[in-house]
Amino acid sequence: MVTQITPQEEINQENIPLTEEETFQWTKQWYPMAVVEFLDPSRPHPIQLLGKELVLWRDRHKQWRCFEDRCPHRLVPLSEGRVERDGTLLCAYHAWRFNETGQCVSIPQSKDQATEKRHLADPKSCAIAYPTQERLGLIWIWPESGTQAEQESQTREPRIIPELEEKNNKVVKMFWGIRDVPYGWDYFMENVADPAHVPVSHHGIMGSRYDAKYYDMIREREMSTQEGFSFSIEPVPPTVEKAIHDFQPPCHMRISSTYKDGGKFILALYAVPTTPGWSRQIGCQLFVKNDQGKTPNGLGFFALPMPTWLGHVLGSLFIHQDLVFLHYQEKIIARQGAKKWLTSVYTPNPQDKMVIALRKWLENRAGGGI
Repeated sequence: MVTQITPQEEINQENIPLTEEETFQWTKQWYPMAVVEFLDPSRPHPIQLLGKELVLWRDRHKQWRCFEDRCPHRLVPLSEGRVERDGTLLCAYHAWRFNETGQCVSIPQSKDQATEKRHLADPKSCAIAYPTQERLGLIWIWPESGTQAEQESQTREPRIIPELEEKNNKVVKMFWGIRDVPYGWDYFMENVADPAHVPVSHHGIMGSRYDAKYYDMIREREMSTQEGFSFSIEPVPPTVEKAIHDFQPPCHMRISSTYKDGGKFILALYAVPTTPGWSRQIGCQLFVKNDQGKTPNGLGFFALPMPTWLGHVLGSLFIHQDLVFLHYQEKIIARQGAKKWLTSVYTPNPQDKMVIALRKWLENRAGGGI
């Protein structure tokens, strides 16, 4: 008699906790927070990241900056302020102004220039600035501040999509989508690590709830604290060579299908932890043409040419189909208290292997989560 092992047993080699030095550091990472083309550069924009209240604004050099969303004077939100013609950020409460580094450059209520100069030299007058960069048409934030954070941020690359920085005409990119949703980033990642839900939850758009099928998930890239892991799906459609789900911490899931004719389809997804119970989804579809110039298929009618506004409207139809499940799943599991996720669920099928691996990565390599 052959003994069958469960998906959890198959992935149990990840049970040994790591040392504190090896544990994934959530605040020493780059997070995509906004799509540049969707932002109005003439005003500041409030955002949230890892529970921090932040503000994005564009300076005189046309560079996007990120500050803590509070004026050092009386702690009112700088996101309610103004971007002035000289490229400074003005607090709309008392008109203190800040340059791109966070230095206060004007306190108009000062008695005289000497007094103002003395007050401006005090570090307490500065806004708290965070490292920021623009890549792929996205604004990325490093959620630590200070000189050391600036230095550390320069040693790590964000989780970009390499195809978008290639200089060729084979890559076709659809529009970016962005949406804040009422469930945590980990439940989004769990969802997109699970292809089995697609025909069921997205009935009528991406399949039929009455057409669920068996498949296995095969580990492609071994688990790493810093680099995540990946799984492939078997079997795949006849025209597909390989289909891979690739989790790249802190917040990127790359879902790709390589076709036998040489083309490739990529669904690039980011799930940014904003505040407890909420996350920001940013994503796009990419098509890599084969040598004959043929473009592969994408996600149904979502792959059709359309204006960005229409894509955003239709994208919400897709997101809403399983949004309620993830929102209440998070609440139900939270009510379990200290009970671990892996002992709360029943996952007998191989389709759950990547979800189990994600939860084990969080539990054993990333401090249990954020």
